[in-house]
Amino acid sequence: MHPRVARHHQDQHQIARNLIAELHPLWSLLEFHALPETTPRWLLAVRPVVERAYLVSQYTAAQFVQEYRAELFPQADPLGVQVPNPLGAFGSPIAIPDVDTQIRIMVSMRVTGPLHVAHLMPMEEQEAMQRGFSKSTGAAIRIALNGGRGMVRMMANIDPLAKGVAAVADEDACEMCAPLTKPVPLDSPKADLVAVGHDACRCSARIVYES
Repeated sequence: MHPRVARHHQDQHQIARNLIAELHPLWSLLEFHALPETTPRWLLAVRPVVERAYLVSQYTAAQFVQEYRAELFPQADPLGVQVPNPLGAFGSPIAIPDVDTQIRIMVSMRVTGPLHVAHLMPMEEQEAMQRGFSKSTGAAIRIALNGGRGMVRMMANIDPLAKGVAAVADEDACEMCAPLTKPVPLDSPKADLVAVGHDACRCSARIVYES
């Protein structure tokens, strides 16, 4: 694996780890016996956390593609894609995702978090809440890292040197991800699958330049 690809993959892993760490204390905002009443405040707290992770994943992927491409093809004209750092100079978000992404975040967090816990009842409280946190966090990771995966896919579409895309997975990749680690031509329907992970998926993506 090219060192820059490996570093980008680890960067995306770190985004997922940071996301889990930020979401963990917010889970206590949900009360098992008052889920309808406490869901709004939980959603209000988690949405910006997931949004920020999504934008950071997107920004990191854009930087990776351009640095990787410049190293492989130093004489080629740059793509000229400018993605601003979502955290700005002082660590405060300076951008928000598009409305569709915001809606997907809210719906997914509600369905995989409090609604999932409610469907588990009358399961014992501690176990139900643990399962709810695990499921909602898995969905959050998928959404956040889709920012980076989608950015790689988009940049491949506009790169005249690109031949395809591929997922970058760990050695123990699941059956869904493992086939996508082989280069997928840009005109293949499977190319879009590289940009969309499943819950808890920590795969990243790369542009394929070799034939």
